[in-house]
Amino acid sequence: MNRILPVIGITVSSSMYKGNNSSILNLAYSKAIVKAGGLPFLIPSVNREAACESLALCDGLLLPGGDDIDPSFFGEEPVTNLGKVNPQQDDYEIGVLSKALEQNKPVLGICRGMSILNVALGGTMIQHLGSELKNPIKHHQEAARSVPTHSIAVVENSLLHDMTGRKTNLRVNSFHHQAVKLTPSALRPVAFAPDGAIESIESVDPKQFILGVQWHPEELNDTPSQATLLEGFIRACRANKKRLQ
Repeated sequence: MNRILPVIGITVSSSMYKGNNSSILNLAYSKAIVKAGGLPFLIPSVNREAACESLALCDGLLLPGGDDIDPSFFGEEPVTNLGKVNPQQDDYEIGVLSKALEQNKPVLGICRGMSILNVALGGTMIQHLGSELKNPIKHHQEAARSVPTHSIAVVENSLLHDMTGRKTNLRVNSFHHQAVKLTPSALRPVAFAPDGAIESIESVDPKQFILGVQWHPEELNDTPSQATLLEGFIRACRANKKRLQ
């Protein structure tokens, strides 16, 4: 029987929980995917080969938030304010992402997931915004996750612009201290915070659905522009599913 809903692979973090090495994912991601019309499929980091094989069952890939990116993946030494890193997690997610891109599957990166997108394709990162930006705004909010706390400016004629109802200004939530520094040739920045921090990146190829957002749309699912963003991702995954049938 043919599947009706597009299956969205979501990478998960390996972390200790009550003394056990566990696969961890905030439930908000799966709930948001279901609400947008997709079927979440969790891809644990058992090993890179098994994770990549799991992609055969998926119509798209979502890279969620999590720890800082190990700076060795973009050729730098750690700065004083670098947070917790997990190079095994970085390697696992970069491997899954590479396989998804090889198979031309739609990809959405959220917060850390946007960083993985940028680094995997050859970009670099600001390790700590407070040290590298002049007059940085507060990027790691203490308000509830469902509360937008700062504005962003969206580039017109971009995938992000189209997916958020052609709005050039949005308000978003914010839980990070790393940010994209230089984008690789395959990606371009398409949204900026008031202090200049890059808030979204996407593919330069309009035929390829690759989008990274620095905020957490899964926590803003009652906001129309964020709901349409996730729905647009699901539409792209559904189209990919039909293409392969």
